[in-house]
Amino acid sequence: MKTKKQITLISGARRGIGKEIALKFAKENHDLILLVRKNDDVKKLSQELKKFKIHCKFIVGDLKDENYLKKIEKKIPKINNLINNAALPNSKHFLNVSKKDFDDLVSVNLRAIFKLSQIFSKKMIQKNINGSIVNVSSQLGLIGAYNRTIYCMTKFGLEGLTKSMAMDLGKYGIRVNTVCPTKTSPTKVVPSKLPKFKREKTLKRLNLIKSKIPLGKFSTTKQIASIVYFLTSEASHSITGTSIVSDGGWTAGK
Repeated sequence: MKTKKQITLISGARRGIGKEIALKFAKENHDLILLVRKNDDVKKLSQELKKFKIHCKFIVGDLKDENYLKKIEKKIPKINNLINNAALPNSKHFLNVSKKDFDDLVSVNLRAIFKLSQIFSKKMIQKNINGSIVNVSSQLGLIGAYNRTIYCMTKFGLEGLTKSMAMDLGKYGIRVNTVCPTKTSPTKVVPSKLPKFKREKTLKRLNLIKSKIPLGKFSTTKQIASIVYFLTSEASHSITGTSIVSDGGWTAGK
């Protein structure tokens, strides 16, 4: 009997880890629902995904907008996997974090994840789907860092949300986990198109980060995408309420 394709929804799919997750699931023959910010993102991603024999639906909008979340709920009847990848960064000192910074990060990094997970958990339960929810977190959901107060707050919150969701949803066969990367690199080279002073500054920053990683190397976006896929696969059927930390050993200790 032919197995039905799984349907996977991915937020923040336009670039970086999100795009690699979309490509990985497409390669594994999943139909995709991709949440992106701009119409331009649809054209670019469509070009990269057209080589796969899958159905791909895009929904364009801003996760801070409640009406956008309602639109997603109305348009999508069911999914098998939800990948909450979208997140906003913030690198301001604690004393300089504004109300807008606070509200924006909480809206995208926590509230939207909570809402999407609640919407699609209910749909999974109604359709009797033993689904998987993967929240892309960060090593900064496990340790603090300078000038990252509001970002760390949301990622620590996401770790707690994930564990509690796993407790509530386990009886329905729905698994919930996080993946926690450190700095990721899509390539091994700093883009040559950057002005020299920016390249030097970027390299200095990357070398400083790398010096704190026992393995002495960054994860790639493709590696993170593979971990995310693993957490939706049969191989991980007993894994829930936990985190896979891909940080080269950074959080193991000094």
